[in-house]
Amino acid sequence: MKRTLIRLSLLLLAGAVVSAVAYRLIGVRVEADGTLREAFPLIPIGYLLGGAGVVSGIAGLLWRKPARRR
Repeated sequence: MKRTLIRLSLLLLAGAVVSAVAYRLIGVRVEADGTLREAFPLIPIGYLLGGAGVVSGIAGLLWRKPARRR
C-alpha cells in the first residue's frame, strides 16, 4: 500500500506540473473587444492535484504495516 500511495503522489504531482506548464504555454491574451482569454480552469486544477499529491505522499511515507503476530 505504501508504494501505491507514493506512486499516486508522484502521478498527481506530475499532473500539477503539467497543468502549470500548459497554463504558461497557452498564455493570456486580450481580444480586440476587451475580452480576457486565458485557460483559467488549469489554475485550480493544478492546485488540487498538487495538494492531493502532497497529502497522498505524506500518507505514503507515514504508512506502517501492522506487526504480524505468530
